[in-house]
Amino acid sequence: MRTTKYAIIGVGVLLAAGCSHAERHARTAGQHATLGRKAQATPSPAPPPARKIDCDRVKCVALTFDDGPGPYTARLLDTLKKDGVRATFFMLGENVGAHRDVVRRMALEGQEVANHSWSHPDLTTLSTAEVRSQIQRTQKVIKDASGMAPTLVRPPYGSTNKRVGHAVGMPLILWSVDTLDWRYRNVTRDTRVGIKDPEAGGIVLFHDIHKPSVDSIPKVVEGLKKRGFTFVTVSELFGGERLTGGQTYTERVTKPAQVNANPPPSGSPAGSPAGPTPGSTAPGSTAPASPAPTSPGPVSPGPVGPSPASSAG
Repeated sequence: MRTTKYAIIGVGVLLAAGCSHAERHARTAGQHATLGRKAQATPSPAPPPARKIDCDRVKCVALTFDDGPGPYTARLLDTLKKDGVRATFFMLGENVGAHRDVVRRMALEGQEVANHSWSHPDLTTLSTAEVRSQIQRTQKVIKDASGMAPTLVRPPYGSTNKRVGHAVGMPLILWSVDTLDWRYRNVTRDTRVGIKDPEAGGIVLFHDIHKPSVDSIPKVVEGLKKRGFTFVTVSELFGGERLTGGQTYTERVTKPAQVNANPPPSGSPAGSPAGPTPGSTAPGSTAPASPAPTSPGPVSPGPVGPSPASSAG
């Protein structure tokens, strides 16, 4: 009897332990399912959708920042976000690793990430293989940090030639306004030049590695807004048009408005329009566009080298 009693007690203990284990397993499975639902309900953040801005109709300007990311870039992003400004960051690959979170933030806030080489050499002094290495290494590190591969390159010092353009294989973006902020490091001057010099379709060069440059941006933005400018990235400036790899671009040339020709001169025979004369068009037709280059306005990729007056970039 005693043996039987102990056997019954042992079976009860095993059953209780089994129930407890099953209960824990079910509870754990339920927790995993709940966590899975939460993960599905919280998608990863993504960059804002692309904007469509017609810079033939809107007075556009593209602010660009070189040589970062650096210790002041996050504060610059704060300013741009606060004022609803989009800009383009031409970054050095060697600087990205220490600021990966900042580069990711750029992409998530709609700023354009772009390539400024790995270590800022004059590309025209390098072999073709070295040029490609400078660009490809930077492409990889920016994409790894931001999730986006740059589509634009700014050659250091603005220095390029046909060989470099072919080796890079991407559009080369220069500038129409060099603020020379890297030379003067003066907030008042940076502000004055940044507000006064840009024109419609312009590309303005600043450097986010210099504190005075970043300090000037709130007033630069305010001043350019008062002048009626809309802030766009470089890609937005060119309206999403496919820019040519290896070609250099300094600004967007606004397409001239087309106008109707003057009516036929008085005195022409009734019922028959006056015939066209040299330099004019037939009545009711559209005058030919100006022979000036239209958007995107590529510049010949001839040799361009650094000079004392414009060695930025």
